[in-house]
Amino acid sequence: MKDQIEALEELQIIDEELRDIESDLRKYPQQISEYKNELQLIKDTLNKKKSDLDELEEAKNQLEQKLKDNEETIRKADKRLFEIKTHKEYEALQKEISETKKSNIEIEEQLLLKMDQIEKLEDEIKDEESRLELKENDYNEKIDEYEKIINDLKAKHEPKQKKKDEAASKINKEILSVYEKIRQRNGSALAEVTNEVCTGCNMNIPPQLYNEVLTQDKIIQCPNCKKILYAENKNSEE
Repeated sequence: MKDQIEALEELQIIDEELRDIESDLRKYPQQISEYKNELQLIKDTLNKKKSDLDELEEAKNQLEQKLKDNEETIRKADKRLFEIKTHKEYEALQKEISETKKSNIEIEEQLLLKMDQIEKLEDEIKDEESRLELKENDYNEKIDEYEKIINDLKAKHEPKQKKKDEAASKINKEILSVYEKIRQRNGSALAEVTNEVCTGCNMNIPPQLYNEVLTQDKIIQCPNCKKILYAENKNSEE
C-alpha cells in the first residue's frame, strides 16, 4: 500500500500543476476576449458617430441646396416684378418672395444648428479615434504576449497530461476512483498529517488512526475532510 500512497502523492503534484496550467488556459483567452470586445465596442461607437456625421452632412447639404434654390427663386421673382402688369400679380409675387425669404431664415437657423452638431461630432470622432489608437497599441501588445503564453501552456499541457496518465496507471482503479471523487469535490485529494493534525482541515487525528496512517498499510481518510492521509516523515515521527 505504501507504493500506492507514493503514487497518489506523485499524481496529486501533477494534478496541481495541470490545474494551474488549465486555469491559465482559461484565464488568458478570457482576458484576450475582453480586450477584443472592448476594442470592438470602441469601433462600433466610432462607426456609429461616423454614420451620424454622414447623415448630418447629408442633411446640411440638402439645406444648403434648398437655400440656394430659394435664392434663385427670389432672384427670378425680383426680375419678374418689373414685367408684371397687374396689381394682383404684383401682390402675389411679393407674397411669394416674402414667404421664400422667411423660409430662408428658418433654413439658415437649421444650417447653423447642423453645423454646430457636425463640429461637435467631429471633435468626438477625433477623441474616439485617439482613444482607439491608444487602446489598440496597448491591447494588441498584450494580446500578442498572452497568445505566446497560451501556446507555451498548450505545449506544456500535453506532456503533463501524459505524465498524469502514467502516474495514474500505477494506482489501483478503486483507489484512483476514490482519489478522483475527493479531488473533484475538494480540489485536492491528499493531505499530509503533521503532529497528529490533518493539514487539509487542521483537525486533530485520533491517535489510533494516526498510527494507521504511519504504517501505510491501507488507505486512511480524514474523518473530517475525507481527504486521503499520508505522513511524509514517517521515521522521525515514530
